[in-house]
Amino acid sequence: MISKVLIIRANGILCYSKTLYGHDQIDDDFVSGFLTTFLDIAQKIGGGEIKSLNFRNFNIIYSYDDEKFCVFILISDINDLEHELRENLELLKSEFMKRYRNDLINWDSDIAKFEDFDEFVEKRIFIPPKILLVGENGVGKTSIMELFPGDVIVELDNDMNESIQKSIFLQNNDHIITCILKEINIQDTIDKPNIYRQTLDSADIICIITNSGASNLTRTKKLLSILQPLVSRANFYVIANFQDVKMASFDPAKIEDFFALKTYGFSATLNNGKDKIRSIFKEMLNKSTLMLGRS
Repeated sequence: MISKVLIIRANGILCYSKTLYGHDQIDDDFVSGFLTTFLDIAQKIGGGEIKSLNFRNFNIIYSYDDEKFCVFILISDINDLEHELRENLELLKSEFMKRYRNDLINWDSDIAKFEDFDEFVEKRIFIPPKILLVGENGVGKTSIMELFPGDVIVELDNDMNESIQKSIFLQNNDHIITCILKEINIQDTIDKPNIYRQTLDSADIICIITNSGASNLTRTKKLLSILQPLVSRANFYVIANFQDVKMASFDPAKIEDFFALKTYGFSATLNNGKDKIRSIFKEMLNKSTLMLGRS
């Protein structure tokens, strides 16, 4: 997920920055000065134009406009797909130059004129995190989806198996306002890995849904052991649903030990189910996503 957008004048002056996710703890002027110096040194020693910098917890990718007025920078999570980031970087560059080329030519050092670019960045550059709800039939995946009203996208594979997706809003969550929620049967991901390859590769979080009963937990753990090696980048969590059925449900702490994955107890039938699941998704994202400035 893209955490930050920076646009720096060729002379090193920061003219635009926008934090899309994470606590804004990094000094943007410091980052712009560092990158400007680094790029200048690379060119002077004959290294040519550097396309990206890869750190332990995040990547920095960037590109100049054709006239070398500015360098356009995206800071993203280490696991983000580079081709998606490159597409967004080119879109960022094209739109900014279309809007502000004359301002850059007649530069008066007034960066306030670029503030109205925020809306474009938030709507077109930010890549919403993708959360997959994965589990057997009848464990409550659809019930969780239905807690969030809105348009539903239904996709069908070649065998007419459906997967359901919708966009949901998260409130006051470190700049993230939207994420993509998708529902998939766990058996299908294993039986048809090629069909679901792109979905699994693009996921930020895979949320295993169980009904908290012994038989479902055992089957799900067996299927999960097959699924996990097929996934390259997503973080796994467990939602132990049906916690309101006290006589048939194992405690979330025991389920967490059983799966060796962070587990959240839940019941989709409770009156506060929507607020509860929203807070769970927020915590998952906070645990899974790089916070800028954190080592």
